[in-house]
Amino acid sequence: MAHPLLTTVIGSFPKPAYLPIEDWFDAARNDGGMNTERVTEEFTDYIEKKSDTDEQLFIKATKEVIRLQIEAGIDIPTDGEVRRENYIHYHCRHLKGFDFKNLEHRVLRDGAYETNLPAIRGEIRHTKASYSVHDFESSQNVSSKPVKFTLPGPLTVMDTTADCFYDDRPKLSRDLAETINKEILSLVDAGCKYIQVDEPLFARQLDDAFSFGMEGIERCFHGVPRDVKKIIHMCCGYPDHLDDENYKKADPDSYHQLASEVDKLNIDQVSIEDAHCQNNLDLLEKFQKKSVILGAIAIASSRVETEDEIIDRIKSALNHIDRNRLVIAPDCGLGLLTPVLAEKKLRVMSVSYTHLTLPTILLV
Repeated sequence: MAHPLLTTVIGSFPKPAYLPIEDWFDAARNDGGMNTERVTEEFTDYIEKKSDTDEQLFIKATKEVIRLQIEAGIDIPTDGEVRRENYIHYHCRHLKGFDFKNLEHRVLRDGAYETNLPAIRGEIRHTKASYSVHDFESSQNVSSKPVKFTLPGPLTVMDTTADCFYDDRPKLSRDLAETINKEILSLVDAGCKYIQVDEPLFARQLDDAFSFGMEGIERCFHGVPRDVKKIIHMCCGYPDHLDDENYKKADPDSYHQLASEVDKLNIDQVSIEDAHCQNNLDLLEKFQKKSVILGAIAIASSRVETEDEIIDRIKSALNHIDRNRLVIAPDCGLGLLTPVLAEKKLRVMSVSYTHLTLPTILLV
């Protein structure tokens, strides 16, 4: 009998209430929408006055979040990004060139959202110290399974900050990729075996993705050995509150346009959404070399999927991709959900794939 399909998560998880910080998703639940400016300002204030005792709270939260994922059936958990105000700016705060004090007004996501953002006011450079090693080691120390570490990709950073210095997108992308690569190589040295770069902007900005975004991913993973899984995540967009069915998403055809070029990249796995915007599964046939992490549960809906729904979709997917190249996951990060809802969805997802025991499914 073949081994069960592997399961993973994408990144964020609802933060325990006792943590001294909020993230974008907390704001969405508490304010009725993602008040990103408030969260950015409050995290900046927090950094200046944080207590030495807070570290124990973050370790406690990391342990709880990882334990919940593993008990729900997840093979490759994340730290839930519990230390971050969001998955993008946390990285930027560790770089030279960013200004988090004087925010700049910008319109984002093709006009879907506007807010005040951190500004780039100088050349982007990595500081000497790696922040990711500490975060990875503190999470791996409390996990019985290998922990995946996530970082934002260059295009995604560029779309969620205000460039007041470069006026040269390819150059800015290269400099950002260098900073990500330094963190990734530090993670490799620390023993991390699963490293994911999040590039949701690939699906929204195809011209930039083809022009210099693919090169940026190659730079991010330059020098990473073969025994480390190199992963990119491409999602279609987030609403600013749960159960918003009309939020602006990327063109569903974007995955089909990106697939052949992504398949050429020096990566091992590509993560795509499927639960909230079901793809024509012929898409999977365009990935001839890469493993596909397929979204099986929607992260912006409070409705818990049924086992039959997930099983049927996975069976259909296996008609288009080799079984040993399919990994099951949520569409994206789970931060928008409540902890109870996130756990329910993960358990249904994990139970569903373990029920795939028919010989026609298990044949490799």
